[in-house]
Amino acid sequence: MSTALSTTAPAADEHRPAVLPRPRALLLDFGGVVFSTTPRVSWARDLAAELEDRSRALGIRLDTEQLEESLRAGRTALSLWKNAASRRHEPRELTPREIVADFLLADLPAAARAALALDASAILASMAVLVSDHHVRPGIPELLSVARENDVRLGIVSNAHSGRAHREILEQHGLARYFGVQVYSDEVGIRKPHPGMIHRAAEALGTLPEHAWYVGDTFDRDVAAGRRAGVGTVVITRDRRTDHPPFAVTDIPDLILETPQDLVAHLHTALARGDRGSEPAATARLGVTDRGLHPTAAGPAHPALLLDHGGVITLSTPNPQRNRQVGELIVDLAERIGTPVTIEQAQQAVDEGWERHRARKRERDAQADAGHRHAEVDPAELWGDLVGRDLPETLRAALRIEGPQLSLALHRAKSLPAPRPGAVELIRWCAEHGVVVGIVSNTISGRGVREILERYGVGHLIGPAAYSDEIGVRKPGTAVFEAALAGLETDPGDVVYVGDKVLNDGRGGREAGIGTVCLLRGGKDPDETLDSALAAGHADHVLDSPLDVIDLLASRLAPTS
Repeated sequence: MSTALSTTAPAADEHRPAVLPRPRALLLDFGGVVFSTTPRVSWARDLAAELEDRSRALGIRLDTEQLEESLRAGRTALSLWKNAASRRHEPRELTPREIVADFLLADLPAAARAALALDASAILASMAVLVSDHHVRPGIPELLSVARENDVRLGIVSNAHSGRAHREILEQHGLARYFGVQVYSDEVGIRKPHPGMIHRAAEALGTLPEHAWYVGDTFDRDVAAGRRAGVGTVVITRDRRTDHPPFAVTDIPDLILETPQDLVAHLHTALARGDRGSEPAATARLGVTDRGLHPTAAGPAHPALLLDHGGVITLSTPNPQRNRQVGELIVDLAERIGTPVTIEQAQQAVDEGWERHRARKRERDAQADAGHRHAEVDPAELWGDLVGRDLPETLRAALRIEGPQLSLALHRAKSLPAPRPGAVELIRWCAEHGVVVGIVSNTISGRGVREILERYGVGHLIGPAAYSDEIGVRKPGTAVFEAALAGLETDPGDVVYVGDKVLNDGRGGREAGIGTVCLLRGGKDPDETLDSALAAGHADHVLDSPLDVIDLLASRLAPTS
């Protein structure tokens, strides 16, 4: 039923229309609308335990109780930041690395923060399900069914630390199939009340904000965002935060309801009107033990190992069907947003877009501007502009939003990976001997690489992992090396780096100041190219197998007489 707000929040307009205009799209917030949450008291303890597991591969020991205190303090501070950010007209979203390093783990020593922050997206995905249990709110299944049956397009517009976790929760509850687009703040880089969140969703669904209903649960974020975006109808469904905005809010909704169940009748009434409206143009210092961060007692410098992924840890067999398989995902997305394309169109778009991407990389590598020479392609640009260039604009908008998911899908489909002989043994040997192992890899999906390493059974043994899609710079750019090095207490001169390409790995590692650079035969570059690099001083060793690295490291661990 409709209701008035308490005195702690603005009241709804008593002159709101008796019948709301028929919507072309229904945009829903995630928490407070689609789901309600029940806090989990043990979240900090559970997340601390997971972080302790991750820290072992870094050679770090952390005190569980004090780590829990840091997590709780960080979450409290983050909540304060979010409240302050909602006062801004167009706030940006914090990056996952900022949330983890600057808030949740702010009390850790610098190397631990830097190393763990490289896994920020995975950490936040875990945190999202550890903090609360999620329950579908009353009326949501019926609301979604009515909307779909009447060709009202559906989208999610939500502030989130982990859109990845939200997508998985929707899948688990059987609701993801209803939504043509899901816009999450961590994926698009802005957060409500920024009107761009709603603008992007409406564009991807082929409509305009004025032809959409937006349903949220907060005044400072949702109502303000809806009004700034020019949404046709703004609805509030009450949840625990509704009546307690962090500051006075002047914007008011068109309708205030107790639950989404109450919205079903309003939607039926609006749909019964028969008119669709004008069609849019479709466009406390953290407790470290006495050992601190040092994996060994005082003595000789202890080496650390950084590895490339492709060609060093993994050898892959290309999948000739990869572009078609990704094309099928684009066809499915296009169908859900009401802009259908054929599989032939979609596959051609992937074929041509990937060639444009390759050409763009060659062009950037040749630039004189060192600041942008090795910039990694943004997923929104890759899928919306390069792949989607000749597709309908509405679909291009959806591709921009779904870019990270499509990059992951392409990474999974592009080849059949298998561990290079000796690579897993090398990583396990290092774990047994206290040598921290990190990753420096060019990839379109660091998440995809992490999945592969987990399948090999060594994901938990990997320390600082710097992936170009997450850092924003590709090898041979030094920034991606520096990100991994920042997660080590080892001096760069005592680090051993192993790659398989002369330019990316040999010269890139050299320019990053890494002490020992090794190139492996059997990867991308032919033997004669590797031998020339060795002669030119771009590498210290050319090796036949990852197992050869064990001998190199063992000699450095041997006590000196």
